[in-house]
This record gives sequence, structure tokens and C-alpha cells, in this order.
Amino acid sequence: MYKSFEQIRDELFADIKKNTGWTDGTSGALAYTLANVIARALRVVWFMLEQLLKLFFVSTSQGSFLERRCNERGVFRKQGTKAKGTVNLTRSTAAPVGSSITQGTVLSTMDQKIEFTVDSTVTLPAGWTTIPVPITCTTSGVNGNLAAGVQLRIVSAQVVGVQNIAVAASGLTGGTDTESDEQLRDRYLYTIRNPLNGGTPSDYVVWATSIPGVLSAIPLPLNRGNGTVDVVISDGGIPSDELVQKVSSFVRTKCPIGADARVIKPTATAVNVTGAVTADQGYTSAVLAPLVKQAIVNYLAKVPIGGTVRLTDIILAARSVKGVLDFSMTAPTSNVQLTATGIATPGTLNIT
Repeated sequence: MYKSFEQIRDELFADIKKNTGWTDGTSGALAYTLANVIARALRVVWFMLEQLLKLFFVSTSQGSFLERRCNERGVFRKQGTKAKGTVNLTRSTAAPVGSSITQGTVLSTMDQKIEFTVDSTVTLPAGWTTIPVPITCTTSGVNGNLAAGVQLRIVSAQVVGVQNIAVAASGLTGGTDTESDEQLRDRYLYTIRNPLNGGTPSDYVVWATSIPGVLSAIPLPLNRGNGTVDVVISDGGIPSDELVQKVSSFVRTKCPIGADARVIKPTATAVNVTGAVTADQGYTSAVLAPLVKQAIVNYLAKVPIGGTVRLTDIILAARSVKGVLDFSMTAPTSNVQLTATGIATPGTLNIT
């Protein structure tokens, strides 16, 4: 047990009295002052020893020290990934002249907190009314995952003829945060408690979740017959073909010879939410509604494959938005239990 400042000071003062004969322990006395000064210095040493011991154990370690311990077992912190998807450029009437939106054009959310760049130059011919444009978030993280219908604006040079920009029906997906200490620790402990053993179900979980962008994985042994195993992965939604291929290639380098391993996407379960926001003083429902939608999207991305979408969690996500005093919800009316290979995706989010 570590000693407090008072314990160290009292022990020092007792030693001073015993070895010098000084007995004045009043504040300001020489013996008392010496004991206080030395005790403060020793308490720092005790504190550092306590912290070093915490850093030694994975359960209490953090930051770069935790990474060092995990790296010893071949478990490395996963970096975040960027959200991608399509937005629709629209106008109410046919464009009288053609134009284009060039690669690298910067878009942002209406509050300008999240920015995106256009992936490739897209021609806007004369007569166009709706044109899809591929974009990628400029920074990694779940904040780049936007629901269908979220409005964006052009930050850089204006594009002739564009009246409105909104996220397409498929939404912007694939954005994940850099792995937190807790997530890294959990993954490390999983590998310790489930040591690699020649292709057991837990081995496939370890291999799949080691790839940046993969948030959860479920193995399905013998899913297509003897010698087969399917691995369902999620990045917080339906993963891209690119991520599936990346995980598949890696798993095949690790699985036993002769094993027929396949990485597949989960089954999408659209979660429709209808609710009303009660705004706090100084806020309006119109301003808060899109922020609440985004909070719900972020929550759904955290529900694992085969998990449960809970009403209480949806409400908590909505109420976590600054300015939301209360949130009443009429749909869904009960928890949504996903299938064994199901993942929750945003459906129609009717927030007023």
C-alpha cells in the first residue's frame, strides 16, 4: 500500500526526534519544516512508482505504454478511416448551360465542422437536374458518416448551376475513429484469452478485427459445408467492397491450408426513427433536428453484428446533443433485435 504525504511526514518527524532530540513539532519549527519538505519530495516518488506499476499492467496501462505492451503480442492500434459515399447535386429546372465540379472541390456540412473533397471531376451537362458526385471526408472518424438527405455546401469556388447538395440515399459510410485505449485493450485481452489455434472461430475474429475499419466480426463455421467458414464483418454499417476484399485477402494468408474462407457483408436492417425534439432556451428544433439525426446515425454504427438496437439508447443519443431538452419518440416502439448476421443501418429518420 502506498504512503500518503501525512504518513511520510509523520515517519520522518519521528525519525528526526529520535536521532536529534528535536521535539518541537509546531508549524514553522525546523524539524517540522524539514519533515514537510522531504515528505513532499518523497510523495512524488511514491506517486511515480504507483503510476509505473499501473503502466506495467495492460488492464491499467494507457497511451503509448499500452501500445508497447500490445505490440509485443502483435496487436497494433488501428488508425481511423475516412467516410465515403455519394452526394446528389440538384436544381429545380434544367441547367441552361453545362459546367463541371472538379476533383478536390471542398464541400462541408452547413455548420462547416466537417469537410469533404470530390473524388473525381464530374461533368454537369446542359439540361441536368440531378447529378451524383463521389466524395470522401478529409479527416478520419465516425463524424464523417452522414445520413441520407443531410445538406452540404461548397466551400471552395462555386459551381455554376448547383442549387442544392444533399447526401444520397446510401449515406456516407465507412468512417471509423482511431482505436481508443479501451478498444485496443479489449482486442489485446481477446487474443490472450483466445490464443491462435490453427483456425478456430476466435482466430477468424482476431484476424478480421485487426484490419483498420473493421469494428466487429462474426465467424460462421461450416456455413457452406465441411471445410468452409464465412466471416461477417462490419465497419459500423455495410462495409465497402474494398474493405471486404482487403479483409478477405488477409484472412486467406492466415487460415489453415485447405480451408475455404470467405468474408461477407452483414444483412442490413433499416431502423426507422420518428421523434420530436424539445429545444432548450436559445435553440430551435429546426437547428437541432439534423444534429439529432446525426447522433442517431452514430449510435446505430456502434451496434455490433447481431446486437440489439435499444429504445433507451436512441433517446440517450438524441438527448446527448447540446440544446436538446427532451426527445419523445413514436417509432420504433420496441427494441430491434438484429439477426445473427444483421447490422443496423439508418432508415427513414423523421425528426422534427
